[in-house]
Amino acid sequence: MPQKPAAYYRPTNLDEALRFLRQPNTLPLAGGTALLATEQGISAAVVDLQNAGLDHLSWADDGRLLRVGAMVRLTDLSEFLAPLAELQGAAALLRQAIHRAGPNTYRNAATSGGIVASRLPDSELLAALLVLDATVSLRLPAPETVSLATYLEDDERLPGLITEIIVYWPSGRGAAERVARTPADYPIVSVTAWRPDSGAIRLAATGIGPRPIHLTTAEAALTGGLDDEAIAAAARAASTATHHPGDFRGDAAYRAEMAAVLTRRALAAL
Repeated sequence: MPQKPAAYYRPTNLDEALRFLRQPNTLPLAGGTALLATEQGISAAVVDLQNAGLDHLSWADDGRLLRVGAMVRLTDLSEFLAPLAELQGAAALLRQAIHRAGPNTYRNAATSGGIVASRLPDSELLAALLVLDATVSLRLPAPETVSLATYLEDDERLPGLITEIIVYWPSGRGAAERVARTPADYPIVSVTAWRPDSGAIRLAATGIGPRPIHLTTAEAALTGGLDDEAIAAAARAASTATHHPGDFRGDAAYRAEMAAVLTRRALAAL
């Protein structure tokens, strides 16, 4: 439905945006895929962030960090990573997750910061960012940086405006497995795995809780190696971590079983 916010602001820098957002009943507007798609309508004022200087996309620390401004569209991030996708596992993993986020019309509008702020429960992109140990930069208005896992774990979203997502860029290999009603549908359950060339394997899942979750207990089962026994233990731990109540797409028992199955598949693909 057409939206008629109480007021509309379009600041030209971050400080101006934060001043507007300190007003009561005022919300940030990024790509609009969540805020403008509501059927209930918008009664709040909105602060359009398009011109607030949050669309930067660059490498830092000699290529070891990828800095993604909160207003970077998913399509632009995918195109930025395209030249690296055949050479670097992290780029391939992120591009696959971006493609699975939705159709091109959605990816052309949705922003990286909006995806994180929405904490979408089925987001394979958030799962990929979790295994890559991403962090989230906030302005409260003072700057603060938290891990993406911390940002997702509580029922209440942390306050503040997301300004940037920072992705640590190790070399390694990733894999993502999913089960869905159709190949184009959002996953019922998914598991994403990342095996850096040096360091511990990381795992994340969607569809087993209210938000994407970092599977720390399953990771702990892999500290001794990636043999059949360790994979089986990690799969059991992933199943135990399931606390989704179930819905019309799959009950709790089905989701727990799929968490185990997909963990085994993802680890076998590394």
